[in-house]
Amino acid sequence: MSDNLEIIRTYSKTLSDSDLALAWRILYEENERRGKQSAAKLKYSLKKGDIVEWNGRAGVTTGTVHRVKRKKVICLAHDRKGKPDFAARWDIPLTMLRLVKES
Repeated sequence: MSDNLEIIRTYSKTLSDSDLALAWRILYEENERRGKQSAAKLKYSLKKGDIVEWNGRAGVTTGTVHRVKRKKVICLAHDRKGKPDFAARWDIPLTMLRLVKES
């Protein structure tokens, strides 16, 4: 674990409730800002056929981009052999996706 995370862990045990709530809000807003920035970048760079991954209920899942919309992407989840499963289409927010390989 990095030194920064150790500092955060220490603060989480020593801050008052109101300060902890404010610190949580600051971290949450920064995470949201970075997610939106990443999504904006992906929106214009993703195209049909790109390989992406996301965290879902079954853990990390990979898939192929089928269509890019304004805020979401329709992906075809890969089966166990790594081939797109046309029956398993997922509508995933851009903020949840990571580009693995361009087509």
